[in-house]
Amino acid sequence: MLGRIPAARQAIIDRIAARARRARRKGLPASPERLVRYFYHGVSELDLVQRKPEDLSGAALAQFRLGRQRRARRSLVRVFNPDPRRDGFSSSHTVIMVVTDDMPFLVDSLGMVCTDRGLAVHLLAHPVFSVVRDRAGRLREVHLDDAPQAARAESWQFIEVDREPDPKRLAELERRIRSTLDDIQCATADWRRMRAMAKDVAEALGRTRVRGQNVDLRESKQLLEWMEDNHFTFLGYREYRLRRGSRPIQLTGEVRAFARSTEPLIITKANSVSTVHRSTYLDYVGVKTFDARGAVTGERRFIGLWTSSAYSKTPREIPVLRLKVQRVIDNFG
Repeated sequence: MLGRIPAARQAIIDRIAARARRARRKGLPASPERLVRYFYHGVSELDLVQRKPEDLSGAALAQFRLGRQRRARRSLVRVFNPDPRRDGFSSSHTVIMVVTDDMPFLVDSLGMVCTDRGLAVHLLAHPVFSVVRDRAGRLREVHLDDAPQAARAESWQFIEVDREPDPKRLAELERRIRSTLDDIQCATADWRRMRAMAKDVAEALGRTRVRGQNVDLRESKQLLEWMEDNHFTFLGYREYRLRRGSRPIQLTGEVRAFARSTEPLIITKANSVSTVHRSTYLDYVGVKTFDARGAVTGERRFIGLWTSSAYSKTPREIPVLRLKVQRVIDNFG
């Protein structure tokens, strides 16, 4: 049973469904009428009323044709200017269709791709379906609610943007969308592991002893615990070993001196912009590692974004690091 929606939206969807009844079901997992009702259930009537029912019906069914077969963890992407004969609907805009695993940050991240290319979004439908596929990835069932246990959540995004007539720019837009989806998949797949690593690093700091750094070590441990408690969106992690002698990256001057200092924590901005969630420079939190004598041996580096709660509530119980975090947020936030 679908949830209640405004009467004005229901009336528009009824008209779209009436158009869909004329379509053939061939290759679809349910009646075209039912599928378009699912597709537009969460779209504002203010957006739907601006388009012809036959075009909305044709667009939804075109996306279901795109999503008829999808292998696990593979994203389906299509960027094109609709042709009524080929696609079954018309639009004055360029259309982006995406079918992928449901993951955090999808809407924000794809919106970033469009904004970075100066493309305004004119329509966005992003239903999350519970689907059942066979071993070959063929779509067998689609549910908006009351899904069977075997169903898996998929995000189906339909985006209309400013019309782009240049085929090369269309291809580049599609390439960037695919790259962004890969980044989201990598980040979300390792998210729990990165949070667990933050806990491990905090515990290691609790066991570390370095002359003159006990207060900073204690506060660094507290900061890592605070970060892991939903104050940091973890997008990347890497470990570095600091070694003397021949190595691929040579450190000299001030960089070398800083790398070997016993200050345990680095909080700053990375030199690259996030492709996931928010289009801003990534936040960088580096934690030094030490040997038994208190000498620096390397760094454990977290890359990500401070969450909105971090911007409004920095950790007051660790005053020195609170100032460092707030300085980064104020200067670069």
